[in-house]
Amino acid sequence: MGNLKFSAIVQTSESGNSEFSASKVRGQQFDGLMDPVIGFDHFQLTRDVFGAHPHAGMSAVSYLFKDSVPYHNLDSIGTDVVITPGSLMWTWSGHGVVHTEFPVPDGAKVHGLQLFVNIPAHNKQQPPQSIFIGRDSIPEVEQEGVCVRVVTGSTGNLSNPAQIPDAFTFLHIFLAKGKSFTHNLPAKWNATMYTISGDASFESSEEYRDLETQTIMCAGSSDHEEYLKFTAKTECQIVLLSGLPLREEIFSAGAMAMGSAEELSKAQSDFKAGKLGFIEVDGQTRKVILPV
Repeated sequence: MGNLKFSAIVQTSESGNSEFSASKVRGQQFDGLMDPVIGFDHFQLTRDVFGAHPHAGMSAVSYLFKDSVPYHNLDSIGTDVVITPGSLMWTWSGHGVVHTEFPVPDGAKVHGLQLFVNIPAHNKQQPPQSIFIGRDSIPEVEQEGVCVRVVTGSTGNLSNPAQIPDAFTFLHIFLAKGKSFTHNLPAKWNATMYTISGDASFESSEEYRDLETQTIMCAGSSDHEEYLKFTAKTECQIVLLSGLPLREEIFSAGAMAMGSAEELSKAQSDFKAGKLGFIEVDGQTRKVILPV
């Protein structure tokens, strides 16, 4: 019987400037226990610093915290959505899509997480799709001193009904000092735990650890369901991400994550040839060019 395995605890560090700063976390630091998450950025942004850019073979997931200004999302399949604070945009890129996101208004501060989640190799050539989950569509577990937003997936008896292409649970957990929350991790799933603010203790059947502000720990590979319990030492916020690991090799360049060198080369050439569409940017004007 395989028991729950744990990564080391990693402390993030922020870098950047007034236009874009981020604590960047990548899966290579966690011995495969972050899979299917490739990585994430906890970011603040005041300008469209990246412009229009392609994604392929992965999901780019933008989640805004409640202190953020709105974030306007445009992509080359015609998605035009303003992501409001507390909401999520799931861009499942498939064989490729071009998108851009920018603050509303320009110069104001966007604050959120952007996740990069791998797509199974057998689905990487499927057409892209975008799913918006508004803040009012995200169910919450509320008890005295405990609030858990079920951004996607489920915990306990509460599920988010929004349909995303791949099974994935995203919880945003708020705990008052001394309060606890327990989530049951499905057998064989991996979990990524990120302490956004405050300090907490973590407990499972296999381990007890202390989690400080802006630290990440991953766990998984158990043959059976496992409980993950968090207890706040101070008022804290924690993000819990979990999914079934793919254990597939990734051939990557920029924000493309394909299943082979040939697929990666095709995605790159398709982008250059306009087959993924494009977004023309002229000052504050943006024009979507659909795929050819």
